[in-house]
Amino acid sequence: MDTDVPYIASIKNLIPILEAIQKAALPDAFNMDFLKDMGFASSNDRPVIKLFKFLGFLDSSNRPQTPYREFMDSTKAKTVLAVRVRAAYDDLFKADKTANTKTAQSLKGWFKTKTGVGDAVAVKMATTFRALAQYADFSAQAAEELPARMTPEPEQEPEQEPSKDATTKHHAKARTVETNFGLVYRIEIHLPDTQNLDTYRAIFRAIREELGE
Repeated sequence: MDTDVPYIASIKNLIPILEAIQKAALPDAFNMDFLKDMGFASSNDRPVIKLFKFLGFLDSSNRPQTPYREFMDSTKAKTVLAVRVRAAYDDLFKADKTANTKTAQSLKGWFKTKTGVGDAVAVKMATTFRALAQYADFSAQAAEELPARMTPEPEQEPEQEPSKDATTKHHAKARTVETNFGLVYRIEIHLPDTQNLDTYRAIFRAIREELGE
């Protein structure tokens, strides 16, 4: 992530500019003349050009790039923006995967530490990020990041104390355990060939104690 993080002093026109892009034709260059054509003539809106370069919408010559063209499609504009925000602010998302849900005030410290700016500028950086994050749609990306759910194993029948008939056979008892991390593992117990039921009781009691049951 570039530590020269762009920001907009007044974000009141940021979302209107984003929405205007989706209605306007593709410009040869995204500059102040184009902003004026869309109805944004204030010098306070000029920093949006640097911000769009930071997001990868524009190249160094202000020419629209593929993400810009994709953003012009209003049906997927917010998802495209979410992808670009994650890419541009990658270090922030490495530090906090849910950064897009945080307030500007809670993010101020991170921007200050990352860039070395003072409080006032750090707040503007965080406020600009927050405005982008609120407009973007991160739900599609969040779904892609979810791990595939493991297929649960069939529920095991409760263990029964072995009968005398069972003591003459070497059956492997299996137990399925699901951890708090969503992992499933199996424990197999090979019972000894013995007629002493106290031996089996001791084995099952030890297992219950080890599993915390």
